Amino acid sequence: MKTSKTSGNRTIVAVAAVMTALLAVVIGRMIHINVSAGDRYSQLVLSQAESSATTISAKRGDIIDSNGITLATSTKVYNLILDPKVILSNQDKYLESTIAAVEEYFGIPASQTRDLVLKNPERHYIIIDEELTYAEIEDFIELRDSTPNITGIYTEEKYKRNYTFNTLACSVLGFMDGDTGSYGLEKQYEKELRGTDGRVYTYVSSDNVVETVRKEEEPGCTLKLTIDSNIQSIVEKQTRGFYNDYPYKSAAVIVQDPNTGAILAMADSGTFNCNSPRDLTASYTEEEILAMTDEEYSDILNERWKNFCVTETYEPGSTFKPFTLCAGISENRVLRDDIYDCNGSKTYYDVTINCHFKQGHGKLDTQHALANSCNVAFMEMAEKIGTENFTKYQDLFGFGQYTGIDLPNEASCASLLYDENMSPVDLATNSFGQNFNVTMIQMSTAFCSVINGGNLYRPYVVSGVYNDDGELVSSNAKTLVKKTISEETSAYLKQCLRDVVLEGTGDLAAVDGYVIAGKTGTAEKIGREEGIYLASFMGFAPFENPQVVCYAVLDEPAAGDQHGVSSQLFARVMSEVLPYLGVDTYEEDYDPLAYLLEPEEESTEENTGN
Repeated sequence: MKTSKTSGNRTIVAVAAVMTALLAVVIGRMIHINVSAGDRYSQLVLSQAESSATTISAKRGDIIDSNGITLATSTKVYNLILDPKVILSNQDKYLESTIAAVEEYFGIPASQTRDLVLKNPERHYIIIDEELTYAEIEDFIELRDSTPNITGIYTEEKYKRNYTFNTLACSVLGFMDGDTGSYGLEKQYEKELRGTDGRVYTYVSSDNVVETVRKEEEPGCTLKLTIDSNIQSIVEKQTRGFYNDYPYKSAAVIVQDPNTGAILAMADSGTFNCNSPRDLTASYTEEEILAMTDEEYSDILNERWKNFCVTETYEPGSTFKPFTLCAGISENRVLRDDIYDCNGSKTYYDVTINCHFKQGHGKLDTQHALANSCNVAFMEMAEKIGTENFTKYQDLFGFGQYTGIDLPNEASCASLLYDENMSPVDLATNSFGQNFNVTMIQMSTAFCSVINGGNLYRPYVVSGVYNDDGELVSSNAKTLVKKTISEETSAYLKQCLRDVVLEGTGDLAAVDGYVIAGKTGTAEKIGREEGIYLASFMGFAPFENPQVVCYAVLDEPAAGDQHGVSSQLFARVMSEVLPYLGVDTYEEDYDPLAYLLEPEEESTEENTGN
C-alpha cells in the first residue's frame, strides 16, 4: 500500500513541531536554572577546577656566638620552575618566546628547554635552575610580567643555609641535609631553628570568585651560644697547626668556664666545610674519591662529622688521678702526709703493674705522688679507698653517665666501667685511669668541680633561644647538678695540681705571666704491647681563682715525650686564650711556691660525697 506524498509531509511537520516544543522546554529550563540557581552550578564547576596550594618556606633561625657574631644564617634564594602544560596550552603562542627569554636571561640553551617542555607535556613543575639571587631574576620577572607571550615559567622562594666561617666550629654546628639539620646544633635544636612554613591557598567564594589566602610563615628561632668565635679560632688554629710539629692520629680541645659549665670552645681535628660537608677534594684526589666504595666514602664522612669531645670514648690515663685522690681525701682513707715507697712496680697475684717511671720514684708524700704521677702510690691509695668507695666517687663525678650537654650523640660509657666487684688488679689499674672509658666532656666537667670548690655544673653550648622579635624563649644557665667534694678538698687538690706544673710532669704546660695548674695523662691504648698512647693535659688558670679550664687530648701522637706533647698543646692554646679573656697576670714579686711554705693543718673533714 502506498502512502501519499501529502501524508508524508504532514508527518514531518508533526515531528518538527514536537522537536521545537521540546527545544523550547529545554531552553526555558536552562533560563530558569541560570536565573534561579546559576551561581550554585557555576560554583560547582569552579570547585572542580584545578587549584593549588603553594608552600612558603620559613627562614631558619640564625646561630650566633656569645658576642653576637653570626655563625650560621639563611638567605633567600629562588628556583626557576618550568610548567610545560601551561606552555603547551597554546604552543604556537608561548613556546618559542618563552624558551628564548629563558636562554637570554639564564643562559639555558633553547634546545634544552624545548626538549623538557615537549617530553613532559603533562607536568606543571620542573626545576631548571636553583639558588638564584633576586638580582639574577629581577629583570626576567619584569619582562615576563609585561609580555603576554612569555608564560609557564615562574620562580619559587627558598632559603639557603650559609655558614659564615665555613669550617669554624663545624663539629659543634653540624650542617643541613636538605631541609633538615644534621649533626651538631643543627640537629639538636632542629625544632627551634626550623620555624613553620607558610601556605598560599585558593578557594571559591560564595560570590563565585577564586580567592587567595596566605598563611604567613613563622621564622625559626635564633640560638645564642656560649662559644666565643675568637677562642674557637684560637683553639682550632693551635690544634691543627700543632700537627706540623707533632703529628697525631687525632686531636681535640675543650675550653670551659669552671664556674658555670659553659663551653667557650670545642674543637677536634676532623675538619669539614659546613657549606659543603660531603666535599672531600681538599684531602683526596678525584681519582681517589671515584675509587672509593660507598661504604668507604660514608665511613670517611662520618669520621669527619663526629664530635670527638662528646661522642668518642677512651681510657683517660693519669688525668684521672686527681679524682682518685679526691675519693681518698674525702673518705679520710688517704692523708696528706702519707708516704709511699715506689720501686717502679707493684704485683698483684701473678700480675706485675709498672709505674711509668720504671726505675721507681722512691719515697713520696701524697702531694708529690700526684706531681710526679706515680702509679705505685695511686695503686696503694686505691687499696685504702676500697672498691665500694672508688666506684661511688666515679659515679659522683659523673663517669658512666650522660652530662646532659645540649649536643647530639653523647656517649655515656656506662657499660665501660666496673662495679664494686672489680678485682684487685682492676682497682689498681683504674686508680691511674686505665681499663675503663670516659668522654672528654665528662672529664672536663668533672675536673671543673675539682677546682671550683666541689660544684658539678651541667655543661651547655646554647645560652639562649630567641624568637624573631628578639624575645627570649628559653635559656640555659648555670645549673648545679650535685656537690662532689668539699671546698677544703678542692683547695688541697688545687695545690697538688699547681705542683704538677711547678716541679712535676706538667712543667711544659707553664705559660709566662700566668699561674697554671693541671695534670698530665698518658694512657696506654688497647694492644698494650704495641706502645701506642693517648696523651692529654687538663689544666686551669689562674691558680688562686680559676676562670678557665682547658683539656687537650692527642690520640696516638708521634712524639716520644708523651707527657710533654700534650702539655705543649695546652700551653699554646692558653697563651692566647688567657690574654684575650683579660685574665690577670701575676705580679713581679709573686712567689709560686709561697703556699708550700705555709704550715699544713691535718685534715679532719668528713665524707662529702653525697
